[in-house]
Amino acid sequence: MSDVENGLPKFRKPPVVETVLAVFFRPKFNSAHLGVLWDRHFRDRFPNLEERPPVEEEPERFGEDRLAEGPAVRWRVMDQPDVARLWATSKTDEHVVQFQRNAFLANWLKTGDDTSYRDYVDRREEFRQQLECLDRFAVERELGPIEPTSCWVTYVNHIDYEGMDQIGPALARLLACWTNETSDGWLPNPDNVVVNWGFPMPDQSGRLRVQLRPIARRNDKKEMLRLELSARSSAQKREIGEALAWIDLGHKWVVRGFASLTRPEMHRLWERIQ
Repeated sequence: MSDVENGLPKFRKPPVVETVLAVFFRPKFNSAHLGVLWDRHFRDRFPNLEERPPVEEEPERFGEDRLAEGPAVRWRVMDQPDVARLWATSKTDEHVVQFQRNAFLANWLKTGDDTSYRDYVDRREEFRQQLECLDRFAVERELGPIEPTSCWVTYVNHIDYEGMDQIGPALARLLACWTNETSDGWLPNPDNVVVNWGFPMPDQSGRLRVQLRPIARRNDKKEMLRLELSARSSAQKREIGEALAWIDLGHKWVVRGFASLTRPEMHRLWERIQ
Protein backbone atom coordinates (compact mmCIF):
# COMPACT_ATOMS: atom_id res chain seq x y z
CA MET A 1 0.00 0.00 0.00
CA SER A 2 1.22 3.52 -0.83
CA ASP A 3 2.37 5.70 2.07
CA VAL A 4 -0.16 8.38 1.07
CA GLU A 5 -3.05 5.93 1.67
CA ASN A 6 -1.62 3.99 4.60
CA GLY A 7 -4.19 3.89 7.40
CA LEU A 8 -6.86 5.89 5.53
CA PRO A 9 -10.47 4.69 5.29
CA LYS A 10 -11.15 2.63 2.18
CA PHE A 11 -14.42 1.45 0.58
CA ARG A 12 -15.14 -1.15 -2.12
CA LYS A 13 -18.20 0.80 -3.32
CA PRO A 14 -17.68 4.46 -2.45
CA PRO A 15 -20.45 6.84 -3.64
CA VAL A 16 -17.91 9.18 -5.26
CA VAL A 17 -18.79 10.36 -8.78
CA GLU A 18 -16.10 13.00 -9.35
CA THR A 19 -12.67 13.95 -8.04
CA VAL A 20 -10.62 17.07 -8.73
CA LEU A 21 -6.96 17.83 -8.06
CA ALA A 22 -5.97 21.46 -8.66
CA VAL A 23 -2.98 23.76 -8.33
CA PHE A 24 -3.21 27.53 -8.73
CA PHE A 25 -0.07 29.49 -9.51
CA ARG A 26 1.17 32.96 -10.36
CA PRO A 27 -0.34 33.86 -13.76
CA LYS A 28 1.79 32.56 -16.63
CA PHE A 29 -0.24 31.87 -19.72
CA ASN A 30 -2.29 33.70 -22.31
CA SER A 31 -4.80 32.06 -24.64
CA ALA A 32 -2.15 31.36 -27.28
CA HIS A 33 0.07 29.59 -24.73
CA LEU A 34 -2.84 27.42 -23.55
CA GLY A 35 -3.78 26.43 -27.09
CA VAL A 36 -0.23 25.37 -27.93
CA LEU A 37 0.11 23.54 -24.61
CA TRP A 38 -3.03 21.49 -25.25
CA ASP A 39 -2.18 20.81 -28.89
CA ARG A 40 1.39 19.64 -28.26
CA HIS A 41 1.14 17.80 -24.97
CA PHE A 42 -2.48 16.84 -24.20
CA ARG A 43 -4.47 16.62 -27.42
CA ASP A 44 -3.81 12.93 -28.12
CA ARG A 45 -5.37 11.78 -24.85
CA PHE A 46 -7.82 14.66 -24.33
CA PRO A 47 -9.08 15.43 -27.86
CA ASN A 48 -12.44 17.02 -26.98
CA LEU A 49 -11.98 20.71 -26.22
CA GLU A 50 -14.29 23.52 -25.14
CA GLU A 51 -13.92 26.94 -23.52
CA ARG A 52 -15.39 27.83 -20.15
CA PRO A 53 -15.13 30.84 -17.81
CA PRO A 54 -12.06 30.79 -15.54
CA VAL A 55 -12.28 29.40 -12.01
CA GLU A 56 -11.55 31.99 -9.34
CA GLU A 57 -8.86 31.13 -6.81
CA GLU A 58 -10.14 31.21 -3.22
CA PRO A 59 -7.28 30.82 -0.73
CA GLU A 60 -8.50 30.08 2.77
CA ARG A 61 -8.53 32.86 5.39
CA PHE A 62 -8.35 32.55 9.16
CA GLY A 63 -9.09 34.58 12.28
CA GLU A 64 -11.54 37.44 11.85
CA ASP A 65 -10.87 37.46 8.10
CA ARG A 66 -12.67 34.13 7.70
CA LEU A 67 -15.99 35.86 8.56
CA ALA A 68 -15.44 39.02 6.53
CA GLU A 69 -18.44 39.82 4.37
CA GLY A 70 -17.54 40.91 0.87
CA PRO A 71 -19.37 43.55 -1.17
CA ALA A 72 -22.70 42.63 -2.72
CA VAL A 73 -21.28 43.58 -6.13
CA ARG A 74 -17.66 42.83 -6.94
CA TRP A 75 -15.90 45.19 -9.33
CA ARG A 76 -12.74 44.15 -11.10
CA VAL A 77 -10.48 46.55 -12.97
CA MET A 78 -8.37 44.70 -15.55
CA ASP A 79 -5.81 45.88 -18.06
CA GLN A 80 -6.56 42.84 -20.23
CA PRO A 81 -9.58 40.55 -20.81
CA ASP A 82 -10.03 37.29 -18.94
CA VAL A 83 -8.39 34.27 -20.54
CA ALA A 84 -10.89 31.43 -20.98
CA ARG A 85 -10.42 28.11 -19.20
CA LEU A 86 -9.84 25.19 -21.55
CA TRP A 87 -11.81 22.06 -20.63
CA ALA A 88 -10.39 19.01 -22.44
CA THR A 89 -11.87 15.52 -22.06
CA SER A 90 -10.78 12.01 -22.99
CA LYS A 91 -12.68 10.09 -25.66
CA THR A 92 -14.79 8.41 -22.96
CA ASP A 93 -15.33 11.70 -21.01
CA GLU A 94 -14.04 9.90 -17.89
CA HIS A 95 -10.89 12.02 -17.60
CA VAL A 96 -10.62 15.81 -17.84
CA VAL A 97 -7.80 18.33 -17.76
CA GLN A 98 -8.44 22.05 -17.34
CA PHE A 99 -6.04 24.90 -18.11
CA GLN A 100 -6.31 28.59 -17.38
CA ARG A 101 -3.79 31.41 -17.08
CA ASN A 102 -3.15 30.69 -13.39
CA ALA A 103 -4.29 27.11 -12.73
CA PHE A 104 -4.25 23.46 -13.77
CA LEU A 105 -7.01 21.07 -12.73
CA ALA A 106 -7.51 17.34 -13.39
CA ASN A 107 -10.86 15.55 -12.97
CA TRP A 108 -11.99 11.95 -12.86
CA LEU A 109 -15.71 11.48 -13.66
CA LYS A 110 -17.92 8.45 -13.11
CA THR A 111 -19.61 8.19 -16.49
CA GLY A 112 -21.72 5.08 -15.90
CA ASP A 113 -22.47 2.19 -13.56
CA ASP A 114 -19.59 0.21 -15.07
CA THR A 115 -17.03 2.98 -14.44
CA SER A 116 -14.54 1.83 -11.84
CA TYR A 117 -13.40 4.29 -9.18
CA ARG A 118 -9.86 5.35 -9.96
CA ASP A 119 -7.38 4.99 -7.12
CA TYR A 120 -5.88 8.20 -5.70
CA VAL A 121 -2.31 6.96 -6.05
CA ASP A 122 -2.73 6.57 -9.81
CA ARG A 123 -4.46 9.93 -10.20
CA ARG A 124 -1.84 11.69 -8.08
CA GLU A 125 1.06 10.25 -10.11
CA GLU A 126 -0.54 11.27 -13.39
CA PHE A 127 -1.28 14.74 -11.98
CA ARG A 128 2.38 15.11 -10.96
CA GLN A 129 3.52 14.26 -14.48
CA GLN A 130 1.03 16.68 -16.02
CA LEU A 131 2.00 19.50 -13.66
CA GLU A 132 5.69 18.97 -14.40
CA CYS A 133 4.83 19.07 -18.11
CA LEU A 134 3.27 22.51 -17.57
CA ASP A 135 6.39 23.59 -15.70
CA ARG A 136 8.71 22.51 -18.54
CA PHE A 137 6.48 24.21 -21.09
CA ALA A 138 6.54 27.48 -19.12
CA VAL A 139 10.32 27.38 -18.83
CA GLU A 140 10.74 26.58 -22.53
CA ARG A 141 8.54 29.58 -23.37
CA GLU A 142 10.74 31.75 -21.12
CA LEU A 143 7.84 32.41 -18.77
CA GLY A 144 9.68 31.09 -15.73
CA PRO A 145 8.84 28.03 -13.64
CA ILE A 146 5.41 27.37 -12.15
CA GLU A 147 5.08 29.05 -8.73
CA PRO A 148 2.12 27.46 -6.89
CA THR A 149 0.00 29.70 -4.68
CA SER A 150 -2.78 27.36 -3.47
CA CYS A 151 -4.19 23.86 -3.99
CA TRP A 152 -7.56 22.06 -3.99
CA VAL A 153 -8.62 18.45 -3.52
CA THR A 154 -12.34 17.88 -4.14
CA TYR A 155 -14.51 14.75 -4.00
CA VAL A 156 -18.18 14.78 -5.05
CA ASN A 157 -20.49 12.00 -3.84
CA HIS A 158 -24.04 11.12 -4.95
CA ILE A 159 -26.09 9.32 -2.30
CA ASP A 160 -29.51 7.81 -3.05
CA TYR A 161 -32.50 8.46 -0.79
CA GLU A 162 -36.26 7.89 -0.80
CA GLY A 163 -37.81 11.00 -2.31
CA MET A 164 -37.92 14.70 -1.51
CA ASP A 165 -40.14 14.29 1.58
CA GLN A 166 -37.54 12.01 3.15
CA ILE A 167 -34.56 14.37 3.21
CA GLY A 168 -34.55 14.82 6.99
CA PRO A 169 -34.59 11.11 7.86
CA ALA A 170 -32.09 10.42 5.07
CA LEU A 171 -29.65 12.93 6.55
CA ALA A 172 -30.13 11.39 9.99
CA ARG A 173 -29.18 8.00 8.55
CA LEU A 174 -26.24 9.47 6.66
CA LEU A 175 -24.61 12.01 8.96
CA ALA A 176 -23.19 11.39 12.41
CA CYS A 177 -24.06 14.96 13.46
CA TRP A 178 -27.67 15.20 12.24
CA THR A 179 -30.61 13.96 14.33
CA ASN A 180 -33.59 15.37 12.39
CA GLU A 181 -35.23 16.33 15.68
CA THR A 182 -37.03 19.49 16.78
CA SER A 183 -37.68 20.66 20.34
CA ASP A 184 -41.43 19.98 20.22
CA GLY A 185 -42.09 17.93 17.07
CA TRP A 186 -44.23 20.67 15.51
CA LEU A 187 -42.29 21.09 12.26
CA PRO A 188 -42.59 18.41 9.54
CA ASN A 189 -39.60 16.85 7.86
CA PRO A 190 -37.79 19.40 5.66
CA ASP A 191 -38.08 19.03 1.90
CA ASN A 192 -34.88 20.94 1.19
CA VAL A 193 -31.64 21.26 3.15
CA VAL A 194 -28.32 22.95 2.41
CA VAL A 195 -25.54 22.21 4.90
CA ASN A 196 -22.15 23.93 4.89
CA TRP A 197 -19.24 23.23 7.20
CA GLY A 198 -15.69 24.54 7.39
CA PHE A 199 -13.06 22.58 9.35
CA PRO A 200 -9.68 24.28 9.89
CA MET A 201 -6.60 22.20 9.15
CA PRO A 202 -3.48 22.24 11.40
CA ASP A 203 -1.29 25.35 11.49
CA GLN A 204 -3.76 27.28 9.32
CA SER A 205 -2.51 25.31 6.32
CA GLY A 206 -6.00 25.13 4.84
CA ARG A 207 -9.62 24.22 5.46
CA LEU A 208 -11.90 21.30 4.66
CA ARG A 209 -15.13 22.63 3.18
CA VAL A 210 -18.15 20.32 3.22
CA GLN A 211 -21.44 21.00 1.47
CA LEU A 212 -24.51 18.78 1.31
CA ARG A 213 -27.70 19.48 -0.66
CA PRO A 214 -30.42 17.57 -2.53
CA ILE A 215 -30.23 17.47 -6.33
CA ALA A 216 -31.97 15.88 -9.29
CA ARG A 217 -29.27 13.87 -11.08
CA ARG A 218 -28.64 15.31 -14.52
CA ASN A 219 -28.84 12.18 -16.67
CA ASP A 220 -32.04 10.63 -15.29
CA LYS A 221 -33.54 13.26 -12.90
CA LYS A 222 -33.28 10.82 -9.98
CA GLU A 223 -33.28 12.62 -6.63
CA MET A 224 -29.97 12.30 -4.78
CA LEU A 225 -28.00 13.87 -1.96
CA ARG A 226 -24.87 15.61 -3.24
CA LEU A 227 -22.09 15.55 -0.64
CA GLU A 228 -19.00 17.53 -1.65
CA LEU A 229 -15.79 17.65 0.38
CA SER A 230 -13.13 20.10 -0.75
CA ALA A 231 -9.80 20.68 1.00
CA ARG A 232 -8.33 24.06 0.05
CA SER A 233 -4.98 25.41 1.11
CA SER A 234 -4.16 28.83 2.49
CA ALA A 235 -2.29 31.25 0.22
CA GLN A 236 1.40 30.39 0.41
CA LYS A 237 4.12 30.46 -2.21
CA ARG A 238 5.26 26.90 -2.87
CA GLU A 239 7.34 24.87 -5.25
CA ILE A 240 5.68 22.05 -7.18
CA GLY A 241 7.00 19.41 -4.78
CA GLU A 242 5.53 21.27 -1.80
CA ALA A 243 2.22 21.69 -3.61
CA LEU A 244 2.04 17.95 -4.26
CA ALA A 245 2.80 17.26 -0.59
CA TRP A 246 -0.12 19.52 0.35
CA ILE A 247 -2.34 17.68 -2.16
CA ASP A 248 -1.57 14.49 -0.19
CA LEU A 249 -2.58 16.27 3.01
CA GLY A 250 -5.76 17.56 1.40
CA HIS A 251 -6.63 14.07 0.18
CA LYS A 252 -6.15 12.72 3.71
CA TRP A 253 -8.54 15.32 5.13
CA VAL A 254 -11.17 14.67 2.46
CA VAL A 255 -11.10 10.89 2.96
CA ARG A 256 -10.97 10.95 6.75
CA GLY A 257 -13.50 13.79 6.88
CA PHE A 258 -15.93 11.76 4.78
CA ALA A 259 -15.60 8.74 7.09
CA SER A 260 -15.87 10.90 10.21
CA LEU A 261 -19.05 12.71 9.11
CA THR A 262 -20.93 9.60 7.90
CA ARG A 263 -22.40 6.83 10.02
CA PRO A 264 -21.04 3.27 10.36
CA GLU A 265 -24.32 1.90 8.93
CA MET A 266 -23.56 3.74 5.68
CA HIS A 267 -19.98 2.45 5.76
CA ARG A 268 -21.35 -1.09 5.67
CA LEU A 269 -23.48 -0.20 2.67
CA TRP A 270 -20.40 1.16 0.89
CA GLU A 271 -18.41 -1.92 2.00
CA ARG A 272 -15.71 -0.30 4.09
CA ILE A 273 -12.64 -2.53 4.20
CA GLN A 274 -10.24 -0.31 6.12
